[in-house]
Amino acid sequence: MDNGNSESGIAATTNWGWVATAIAGVLAVLMITPFAPAMPFPGLDGSWSYAMNVAVAEHLRFGSDIVFTFGPLASIYTRVYHPATDALMVGGSLLIAVALVAGLFTIVAPRRRVLLLLLPVVISLGWGRDAVFLFLPLLLPYVVMRGVERGRPHTVVLCIIAAAIAILPLVKGNFSVLMALATLISVVLCWRSSPRTAVMIIVVELLAMLAAWLLSGQMLMDLPRYFIAQAPIVSGYTDGMSVTGRTRDLVVFMGAGGVLLGIGALAGLRKYWFVPILVAAYLFISFKSGFVRHDEHAFVAAVALTYVGLLLCLTLDRAKGAIAFVVSLVGWVLISTTYMPVTWDSSTARFAQMARTPAHGLWLRLSQPEMLPGQFKATTASFGARPPFAGYTGQADVYPVDLGALIGAGSIWKPRPILQSYSAYTPALLEANAAHLAGDPPPRVYFNADPIDHRYPALEDGASWPALLGSYTPTAIDGGYAVLQHNVPRTPALRPETPVQVDGVLGEEVAVVGWERPVWVTMDIRPTLAGKLFSTVFKAPKLSLKVRYENGETANYRLIAGMTRTGFLLSPTVADAKDFVALGSSYRDDLLGNKRVVAFEVVGDSGTRYLWNLDYRVTFAGLDIPTSSSADTALTGVRSLGVAAATYPTGGECNIDEADHRAVTASSLELPDSLVLIRGWAALDAANGVPNKGAVLLVTGRDGATQTLPTRRVMRRDVADHFKRPELEYAGYEAYVDMRTLPADAQVQVVQDAGERKLLCTPAMLTFHRAAPAPAPAR
Repeated sequence: MDNGNSESGIAATTNWGWVATAIAGVLAVLMITPFAPAMPFPGLDGSWSYAMNVAVAEHLRFGSDIVFTFGPLASIYTRVYHPATDALMVGGSLLIAVALVAGLFTIVAPRRRVLLLLLPVVISLGWGRDAVFLFLPLLLPYVVMRGVERGRPHTVVLCIIAAAIAILPLVKGNFSVLMALATLISVVLCWRSSPRTAVMIIVVELLAMLAAWLLSGQMLMDLPRYFIAQAPIVSGYTDGMSVTGRTRDLVVFMGAGGVLLGIGALAGLRKYWFVPILVAAYLFISFKSGFVRHDEHAFVAAVALTYVGLLLCLTLDRAKGAIAFVVSLVGWVLISTTYMPVTWDSSTARFAQMARTPAHGLWLRLSQPEMLPGQFKATTASFGARPPFAGYTGQADVYPVDLGALIGAGSIWKPRPILQSYSAYTPALLEANAAHLAGDPPPRVYFNADPIDHRYPALEDGASWPALLGSYTPTAIDGGYAVLQHNVPRTPALRPETPVQVDGVLGEEVAVVGWERPVWVTMDIRPTLAGKLFSTVFKAPKLSLKVRYENGETANYRLIAGMTRTGFLLSPTVADAKDFVALGSSYRDDLLGNKRVVAFEVVGDSGTRYLWNLDYRVTFAGLDIPTSSSADTALTGVRSLGVAAATYPTGGECNIDEADHRAVTASSLELPDSLVLIRGWAALDAANGVPNKGAVLLVTGRDGATQTLPTRRVMRRDVADHFKRPELEYAGYEAYVDMRTLPADAQVQVVQDAGERKLLCTPAMLTFHRAAPAPAPAR
């Protein structure tokens, strides 16, 4: 690895080298340190990012109260602002940025330090936070080796890098692997020549980790538990979160990575034996991070190539270094083009933005220190105002993911350990969440079945469904969520009945035992030994669940093997909050009768026969879900007597879009004697984005008698987009109407609540006819 490092340091650094170092250092600090942080935002990723900050602010215990991929310093990764974590986020990021610059400055030959200008270029290729954070530990053995070569240990730089990599596992659990490997190699490298340096590295890392843990409000005794709790999260990630992508990306990465690894090995294995080990470990972890969930995560792998190219460019001779950097850039381009535009203009614009935005953010922090707290308060209040969360300030949790709206509404978040349902993908994680509901449950739960990756809906937190069905009562359905209230006095979780065991074979249909009633099922599907080894290296073939319904229709879903072992509700298929409430209502057959599963088949992608055991055990058990008037009321609401339409002032804008899944026109609709869904949208002033405070359906019979039927708010992004008014996102309404309780001929209109008065929306109207009323079901 002869790149001129035998020259002694400061005197050999040219003026241009110092200028380049200063520029690279300033730009790297700006690009890595979130001086202009993101504000919390709703949705899956926004919710966990926000929730992790709240967990730190509320001193929740990581490893017990919170079991997640990320730790108490997650804000360093997410760059999401919270007043309680801002100092930790900025301070930790600044330490990482300084360690990165100092480490590269130390390992590059003094007369080649102008090449440090490549660092901000590589950072700007895409904010691959995993890539840069995983890269930092690689510098520790390099700096140790430079100290051995030059006869001085670079103590200050080693301490900075050791402190920086020590906090990485508290950012994200899987960062600990490279930290441990780099530390071990560093100790081996310097133990013979300088045992004091080896001890210093270990001591600094321990002290830095402990200090960061305590500064984040955690208790010292919980630190081992945090690392132990990472085991099921890491071990189940490959099967639970895998997504297939372009094969070309894999080929490009392995080809470019193999070339880089070969160039690194040419550095001289006898003296620099650690180089191929570090490069291989870094590329392997980046490969898993980028291609197990092969979507935009591929950026991690693409950017990782460029960091390896940069390292080799700075530490090898000019020819080898140049080849390595070019190869890494080619690999980055070939992978990245799928996910973003890769042109000179887009790249320079991204570079400028990544430097300009944090510089402006730093200026605003210094000149307007009150700006970020004010913006944070306004932002969280805006998405906390959405239904059904607005106005509730008690303790609650949300299933499956939308924690940000709950917290932003001012509610007290009482989390289950695995805070978002998609991430509970192993039996241990599912059981931990179920135990939470059995032990110290929240008084209120907002529930929806909204799985990721088209999983079978009941898989996500499936082990908790018996508690949610047995220990909670539905009080409303609003904004797409069922509002569940914990029973007082407490009632136990439902218990499946005596199970019936059946042997299944992958690729063959299995008849469902007792499909006429709700069916609880467990499956014991396990990988072969080859499958376990292959999952360690990459990922096993994806499994799918093909279900067949009573009417002969079929549907395909993603199946996660680990989620099936604790049990889930197989039949009927519950697709949303309404279906979940219908399980405990007298309208179950009306809403779920065509969703009863009579048979299923588990199939796998190519390679399944070698990597999954084909034979598996299935157990079926009936699940007795009692009906309740509360569930009926949550579905249909409470009817009330109305007044004549002529007594209402007219105003507002609305439409009745469909009834019984048929478009509403000027013609009368023939509606069945059953539960019918009526949907539409309404606003007081759509053009100016003025929503109503609620809406009801006014039903007028031939005899002039009227009654009002409640509706619930639902999301209608199409309405908000049409009027270009995000305030109308929940302008939609829907109502389940029991037609057996209505006149044979009637018309339906929309009445909106404008606060001080009610407005009849015209001319929107539904006219319907049905057969003579049948007796309503007993309540």
